[in-house]
Amino acid sequence: MTALDYNQLAAEYARHRRPYPGLVEFLAELAGVDGDSAVLEMGCGTANHLAALQRLTGARALGVDPFPEMLKAAAGHEAELELRTGRAEDIDALDLPEASFDLIFSVDMIHYVREPHRYFEGALRALKPGGVLCTATDSEEIIRTRVPVAEYFPSTVDVELGRHHAIEDLLGELRAAGFTDGQRRVFESTYELTDVTKYREKAFSSLHLIPDEEFTSGVAALTARLAEGPLLANNRTCAVLARRPE
Repeated sequence: MTALDYNQLAAEYARHRRPYPGLVEFLAELAGVDGDSAVLEMGCGTANHLAALQRLTGARALGVDPFPEMLKAAAGHEAELELRTGRAEDIDALDLPEASFDLIFSVDMIHYVREPHRYFEGALRALKPGGVLCTATDSEEIIRTRVPVAEYFPSTVDVELGRHHAIEDLLGELRAAGFTDGQRRVFESTYELTDVTKYREKAFSSLHLIPDEEFTSGVAALTARLAEGPLLANNRTCAVLARRPE
C-alpha cells in the first residue's frame, strides 16, 4: 500500500476535520478528567480532540505525533497543549513517568500501528491505576456503511478493511496487555452534506489510496448529486475502552 506523508496532509486535516460529536465529553466523564488530571493523546495529528478536552476540563494535556506539520497545526489551537514528536509503537521511548496519566487516548490512529500490543503495554505502564485507555477507530460495519465515501468511492472499503484491526482483535490485545473492563461504544451523528470540497481536497486519507480514475469520477458523481440538494451523511467511530486495574 502507498505510504502517505502526513506532513503534506496537515493543512487539509486542520481545515476539514472536527471532533466526533460526544466523544470528548464522554471521555472526560468516564475518566473523571478535571483540572488536576493529566491526559495524553497518541497520534494526535492536528489535536482537535485533545484541544477540545483541554478546554473542557483544564487538564494538563500532552499530544504526541510523528509528523511535525501536524504538530505545527495543533499548536494553533486556543488551548494549553504540550506537543512532542513520537510514535505509538515506540511509546516507551518517550520516557513517560509511570502511573502518571488519568486518560490516554487515540482517534483514527491505531490502524497505523502494526503491533498494537507494544503500544498497549506502554500505555498500561503510563496510566494511573484505574486510568482509562480509549482507542477510537473504525469497525468493519462503519467502514462498509460510511456515507458518502463507501458509495461514491467504493475502493476505499477494501483499503480501509485492509489496514484496520478488527475490534475483537483489539479487545483481545488489551486483555493480553493487562487491561480490564474492555468494552466498545459507537459514537455517531448525521449531518446534511452540501459541499464536495473536503472530498475534492482528500481530507480523508483513504482517498489518497484509490485509483485516480475512481477518485475523479467519484467527485464528479458526488458533485452532481449535491447539485440536487443536501445529502444525509454520517460520521461515526467505535471507541474501544479499557482500564488499568486498580
